[in-house]
Amino acid sequence: MFGKMGIEESGKRDTDNGGLFADQDAIELYADRIRDPELFPQERKAVERYFTDTNASVLDVGCGVGRVSHLLDERGFDTTGIDVSEPLVAKARSLFPGIDFRTADIRDPPFGAASFDYVVFSWFGLDYIRPESERIAALRQIKRLLKPSGVVVFSSHNQWHSFVPVPFDTIRRAIGDVVDLYLRKKNHRRILSRYKIESVPLGEVEIYLSNPIHQWGQLRECGLTPLDVVGKRDGLLRFLERQPHYVAKNSKANGQ
Repeated sequence: MFGKMGIEESGKRDTDNGGLFADQDAIELYADRIRDPELFPQERKAVERYFTDTNASVLDVGCGVGRVSHLLDERGFDTTGIDVSEPLVAKARSLFPGIDFRTADIRDPPFGAASFDYVVFSWFGLDYIRPESERIAALRQIKRLLKPSGVVVFSSHNQWHSFVPVPFDTIRRAIGDVVDLYLRKKNHRRILSRYKIESVPLGEVEIYLSNPIHQWGQLRECGLTPLDVVGKRDGLLRFLERQPHYVAKNSKANGQ
């Protein structure tokens, strides 16, 4: 129904997006991002508020070349990074040889239950998993990997931002998103789908559009307890930002 990208083939695990992040351009783009010596504002807030034990274990899902992994490692966390892109993982190992990086898919991770105190999935990584049933599978695996009361932090595209842009200096970006995700011909047949084709520096990639209400419901469906939506702002306007970070906990009852 939705063309050759096949977003309704619910029984298949898609790898097209993974291929996009496996070439030399992707390595160079991600390597450039590690020059920033700090976590992004939303990441920093979430980590400082909810990753309270700096001696704890953290799984960095979609680790790329290790931007988040090495910053968490510097804070004292026992950090492990996984990514489906073998070239990115190889680069991460060369840059940060003291960190455990592995080529692995969060839907089939090489770890036992209750292996980590915290999980982080940055830079919209969860939104590249398709179809939606596989996104749910990823969240359920994260729940399985978390220790009782363990915490997960991840970012997701916020469909509300395109129509009510906050902060207001992102109006131009919001207009661009409306044109790219709703008005361009490539997405005409996807108007009722949460999956859209987005133009990114590496080309075109299929993404999942969520919003705070929908995402909290999805977390509950997976047995995770929503705790917070973290944005650059701390007030209600954070729910309208383009890149909200969601925080959820694995309750003891659900962690069994």
